Amino acid sequence: MRKAHAMPKRGDVIINYEDTATVIAESEQILRQCFSQFRLDEVFLSFNGGKDCTVLLDLTINILKDMFNKDDIAKDLKVIYMRSIGPFREMETFIEEIEAHYKIKLSVVEGEMKSVLENILETDRRLKACLMGTRRTDPYSQNMNFLQKTDPSWPQVIRVSPLLNWSYHQIWTYIHERQVPYCSLYDIGYTSIGNTHNTLPNPALAYHVNGHIAYRPAWLLTDPALERAGRKTTQSKQNGRSIPVSNGETAQSTL
Repeated sequence: MRKAHAMPKRGDVIINYEDTATVIAESEQILRQCFSQFRLDEVFLSFNGGKDCTVLLDLTINILKDMFNKDDIAKDLKVIYMRSIGPFREMETFIEEIEAHYKIKLSVVEGEMKSVLENILETDRRLKACLMGTRRTDPYSQNMNFLQKTDPSWPQVIRVSPLLNWSYHQIWTYIHERQVPYCSLYDIGYTSIGNTHNTLPNPALAYHVNGHIAYRPAWLLTDPALERAGRKTTQSKQNGRSIPVSNGETAQSTL
């Protein structure tokens, strides 16, 4: 696990950091709406270890502490780790470390997403809403709503997506300003992490040193449109990320 330090620099120039005040306020409002509409035991957070859902976890815990006035409220939040097929060793290590950092216990699930979601809701019939780290730049997520039901043919749950309007660089700004932990893969050129079968370091971050190729860290990516350039293929429902929503599209939670 890496714990971000305040605003890393390249030379003397801070690279690609963006104001986060507006999106933080918007996300906090959505989270407050969620926990006003649903009881804490009716909500679970879908966690895959990536930068987006880690920011969401940090935001959610902070909001819950404020709403419930309870410092150890994190232990009462249900967090489910959606493990990819062929996970990175570094990601598995990070999952253990995130549990220690936030003093939470993650429930681990894996498999085809529809059956996984069905099992989650069958196991705990109280659950009505799922917090997701989806952003509009994720595949098929441009027209998502902050709160939106799954397709009628799928297990019924409300997807709550507080980070929809965040940009790639706002995510990294938050991580470094708030010193949020992140997976070590982001230090070596990974910008969007799936699994060992479909993810490589982002070629846009490559450089040569002593005759070898090395990679700059994820937050130095200049063009956020290239965030998924290291992904070999578009994610499928097999990797435990995608949950269809009521507009017929498949919205995905990327890392």
